[in-house]
Amino acid sequence: MRQTRRVVLAAAATVFLAGTAMSSAADGPITVGATVPTTGPLSLTGKQYFNTLTMAEEDINKAGGINGRQLKIVIEDAGASNSTAVSAFVKLVQETKPPFAFLTSYSTQNLAVAPEVAKAGIPVMYSGGADAVAENGNSWMFRIRPADSLAGRAMAQFATGTLKATKPGILYIQNDFGQGGAAVAQKQLEEAGLKVVASEAYGQNDKDFSAQLLRLRSSGADVVFIFCYPADGALVLRQAKALGLKMPIVASSAAFVPAALQLLSAADLDNVWGVVDAFVDPSVGGRMKDFAERYKAKFGTDADPYGLAYYDGAMLMAEGMRKVGTDPKALRDWLAAVKEWPGIGHAYTFDAKGNGVHDLAVVKAKRGTKALELVQSLKLD
Repeated sequence: MRQTRRVVLAAAATVFLAGTAMSSAADGPITVGATVPTTGPLSLTGKQYFNTLTMAEEDINKAGGINGRQLKIVIEDAGASNSTAVSAFVKLVQETKPPFAFLTSYSTQNLAVAPEVAKAGIPVMYSGGADAVAENGNSWMFRIRPADSLAGRAMAQFATGTLKATKPGILYIQNDFGQGGAAVAQKQLEEAGLKVVASEAYGQNDKDFSAQLLRLRSSGADVVFIFCYPADGALVLRQAKALGLKMPIVASSAAFVPAALQLLSAADLDNVWGVVDAFVDPSVGGRMKDFAERYKAKFGTDADPYGLAYYDGAMLMAEGMRKVGTDPKALRDWLAAVKEWPGIGHAYTFDAKGNGVHDLAVVKAKRGTKALELVQSLKLD
């Protein structure tokens, strides 16, 4: 009799503990993954979205979380290599089994991680610009920055329409991002009836760009497009001024993030324009002012478009989870159907290839300063 009673009590305890564990899992935090370059040269931009993901996590939880559950973002260092980025993503998937993840802002890493994303079967947001990432047809991947083709078109449109350039030259970093952007810009210029007079490339670890810059000057280029990352972009602009290049320069977004601007003087930015993802300008008021001011107060530096993209992405992800839950497929389908979602930096609409941003901004430093001002906004289909 006693033995029977002990069996019944043990069974009851097992049921109770199982029920408690299930309740705890249902009420516990929602764990989301993020691969971010927090060390090495790519951390210049990685730090910005490391900060904003942290900020977004706090804001979401202060507002009640996701249907009463707290959000926890687990971040793994993606470093400066593709293999490190892949390992970071695989570790997140294996150890935390997240229903969603953020990838880095570097296209070469996004391309390397893409097969693992398909294998994991969870939606991810990324901000690498290379068109090749979206062309893979991976339905789990959603881009939260402008594609390079969009940026290339915008740069060509601004240089020919506003600067009235007729003899463009191109300088680009030799990887999927740089080659893709340069190719699109060249195509757009040719369609406008302009021939690129010189196209020069450099390696990701190069420090001396004088040979390429001098060849661009010798070619007679009356404008130079630069597709770069932050550290190399700052070096290129400094060396262009040191060599006495006089033609206008139109640089891609990374040359204007705070980490790059810290490496430049006001003189280095004379006659330089930037085609950037968005203009983070607190003077416009509203949510932009709130975001920019809170970011600076919290982290001691200005916010940039890379960080803003991930903040918007986290808020968009949270809304999707509130509406359809954490089932990866349901969340993916909800994201794919998003139209004109009102973020701070953009109104997000995902097309059939997962591209969510369709506008850019042209900026320039105010004369004699490094303070940026908006020149014009560009919305491209």
